[in-house]
Amino acid sequence: MATKRKTPVRIYRDIDMSFVVNPVTKDIGIKYDVNSVKQALRNLFFYQRGEKKFDPNFGSGIRGMLFEPVDNISAGILEKEIEVMIENYEPRVLLDNVIVVASADTNDYEVRVDFHVVGQREPQVYTTLLERLR
Repeated sequence: MATKRKTPVRIYRDIDMSFVVNPVTKDIGIKYDVNSVKQALRNLFFYQRGEKKFDPNFGSGIRGMLFEPVDNISAGILEKEIEVMIENYEPRVLLDNVIVVASADTNDYEVRVDFHVVGQREPQVYTTLLERLR
């Protein structure tokens, strides 16, 4: 007779980049599944091309785009850059849609990425605000 598994199966896991210590194990925290993928997307957004040793093509030109005029044309270029970056460097993501909204008043871009995690049925959303720092 087969028994049912009571704990969910974890597909993906990564180190929690906030480096919060687990109070029980005294080890660095772990992110699982969807949270792990969302953390990886966040990291991709902030890697500048050429920053990663031994993989000079890794990353994107997003940071450089933040110093261009904030308008719909730049938002369209950012959308394409984000799509290519995710398709090339995050194999756990099945991309559905990328929407970038430019806000000239506040000099930033609101980014929404609709995606599915490989091995999961539920659609996911990742949102972030891209703004330049002085």
